[in-house]
Amino acid sequence: MFISASLSLRLKTSPLSLRWISSSISTKTTTTPPQHFIHIFTDARHHQNYSECELALVSALKSCSSLSLTSQGRQIHSLSFKLGLHSNTFIQNSLINMYAKCGSISDAQLMFNACPGLDSVSCNIMVSGYVRAGQIDNARKLFDVMPSKGCVSYTTMIMGFVQNGFFREALEVFKDMRCCGVVPNDLTLVNVISACSHFGEILNCRMVHGLVVKLFVDGLVIVSTNLMHAYCLCSGVKEARRLFDEMPERNLVTWNVMLNGYAKTGLVDKTRELFEGICDKDVVSWGTMIDGYIQKGRLCEALEIYRAMLQTGHGPNEVMLVNLVSACGRRTALVDGLQLHGTVVKRGFDCYNFIQTTIIYFYAACGMMNLACLQFEVGVKDHLESWNALVAGFIKNGMIDQARKTFDLMPQRDVFSWSTMISGYIAGRKIGP
Repeated sequence: MFISASLSLRLKTSPLSLRWISSSISTKTTTTPPQHFIHIFTDARHHQNYSECELALVSALKSCSSLSLTSQGRQIHSLSFKLGLHSNTFIQNSLINMYAKCGSISDAQLMFNACPGLDSVSCNIMVSGYVRAGQIDNARKLFDVMPSKGCVSYTTMIMGFVQNGFFREALEVFKDMRCCGVVPNDLTLVNVISACSHFGEILNCRMVHGLVVKLFVDGLVIVSTNLMHAYCLCSGVKEARRLFDEMPERNLVTWNVMLNGYAKTGLVDKTRELFEGICDKDVVSWGTMIDGYIQKGRLCEALEIYRAMLQTGHGPNEVMLVNLVSACGRRTALVDGLQLHGTVVKRGFDCYNFIQTTIIYFYAACGMMNLACLQFEVGVKDHLESWNALVAGFIKNGMIDQARKTFDLMPQRDVFSWSTMISGYIAGRKIGP
């Protein structure tokens, strides 16, 4: 049975149901399957509850978007078409959104092109879909011609540019936004701050900071934390610390950003002081402190922090172990390196090629070429960096013949392979008779 034309018209002009959709369904449909809303639709249709019919279809499409259920979304699209609801603006927008979020950008574009005129909501959805699909040029073309650009429109375009590495273009859009009198929100500012940080100019950070204060959003943790991060990237660790001290509220990310800012600047004692003030440290906190000591060549303190971390029940990640093993190689700390290798195997990280390479370098640096060869034999043979590490290890230990044999067996070579072998021969000639 087809829904009557009067029902279709009433579905188009139901502002009460629209408000209810936007306010109450946003959290429910993220986990509720679309079939649940189809049952509601069937029941509402039977009782001629028109606003509930529209709500159910829009909610079902939103559910498909959240769960990436393209097939079910297409079935709902067919149902909408059969019932004469495909021209309903709200259902149209929901269909565009569903296709865009499910990765079917061509279908979303077909739906969008079928709209009788440019609607700001439809355009926002489509621009966001293009950004999600990485079609930044199409997003910009539509953005330039869309009517009534608001904060959502500008923020979506700025986010798209930032996510694709077009930082200057992002700032240009932000300038247009300000010229048009559109007030940015916290998400806008977070992306603008990210764009500014990539230019390394602290003046840009200060200008955005001033705007943040002017708009009274400096109390938002996400904004201030990102601004701190930008200051640190632009060699403004003092400004970052001042902002950190002024923040009325901080979360663990805030502490870790400040911690990383000190560590990257080489201020390891200040890093340790701040580190001790963190109540609930996570693996990022511990890893940043360890990395700070490693950068300064203070392996003993790095291992001390590592062991303290293990006592708290936190386990190391692969990056932390690579940094520690590499540091042990530079200091020829064989015993500590052996223990770390055991942890690598125990945690299953030895399957990563970059860890295999690091372990080969470590054993070679410690003069244990038998163990370096053993690690190479149990690892992946098509990893060029592991071959290079083994050749370099042989040369470092004065075993030029073994280095040449390994070099000749390499399935492929890069510039590093050749330069390592040539350097080995030159060094051998200098120390020869």
